[in-house]
Formats: sequence, C-alpha cells, structure tokens
Amino acid sequence: MAAYEKQFAGEAGLPRGPPPWQATSGRRLPLMLLAPSDFFTELRKALKRELPAPMRNFHSIRGRGRLMKVHFGEPSFHYEAWHHSGAGRLEVGLHFEASAVENQAAFDFFRSRMVEVKANLPRAELEPWDRGWSRLYETMPAARLDDEVVRSAVNCMTEYIVTLQPLLDQYLRSRDENS
Repeated sequence: MAAYEKQFAGEAGLPRGPPPWQATSGRRLPLMLLAPSDFFTELRKALKRELPAPMRNFHSIRGRGRLMKVHFGEPSFHYEAWHHSGAGRLEVGLHFEASAVENQAAFDFFRSRMVEVKANLPRAELEPWDRGWSRLYETMPAARLDDEVVRSAVNCMTEYIVTLQPLLDQYLRSRDENS
C-alpha cells in the first residue's frame, strides 16, 4: 500500500474518498511526493489496471534504486521505467539487453519499423546503448516522483507496451523460427 493510501485509508478523523491532492472543485491541489518504492508499486498496479486484459499478465522486476522492468516471458527484452534523479527525468522504453548479436538483430528489426513506431510514439528514439545493449525510449520531466509523474508514466508505458509488444512478439517468433 502506498504511503498516501496508508495515510488516508479511513484513519480516525480523516475523510474517506479520493486523496486530498486530487482536484474536486476545479482548483489545483498540491502534488503528493512518493518514495521510489511507492512510485514503482503504484506504476505496476496501474499498469495492471490500464493495459488491455491480454497484456496484464506481465512479470515485473524492481532493479536497484529507481528502476522497474516489465517483461512478457523474455527478460532480456523488457520495458523499463528508470528515474534519472540527477537529470530530473524519467525514462520509459523497451530495452534490448541480450547478447550483442541478439541486440543488434532486434535493433535492426525495430529500425526498419520506426515510421510505424513513430506514428504511435512520436517522441521515441532508438539507439545503441551501454554494454552492447540498445533501447527504444523517451524521457519525461520528473524532478520529483509524485502522483502526476505516476500518471504520465502509466500513460507512456501503456502506450509503449501496446504499440511495441506485438512487434516484439513478431521479432521473437522470427528469431525462433530462424534458429
């Protein structure tokens, strides 16, 4: 349970209903800051609610610090939400972290489909990355982890999964057929 759920879960003297920072009268209320563990717990729970039913059976892994990975049975090819606290950005994307050969093949597969990808994910960038890995990602402002960043992250990660998972499944099928 997130910190705000514990804080406002009907304790004596506190009203039930939506958290107090959610606007109910049209005025902007203060944002609720979240600890990294609460932020990533909320992100995982919200993805389970927001993704189409066939995509809700994902596996999630909390990485060190400010990182969460989501995959559908192939951990080397996973979606990632990573808070770069020093830069004040949250990265959301699909990471290829298998062998250098597999990563290059996945990179080439997605590079040939970037027009299709950008039609749904206009800010997505595909690039080689550290250790022979690659990523298809974007970043968003996230100086602090709060409920607004959770909403943005859920929307963004949902779009990435819904758009890219069918392509990733296609890539993985073709890889398996050719091996």
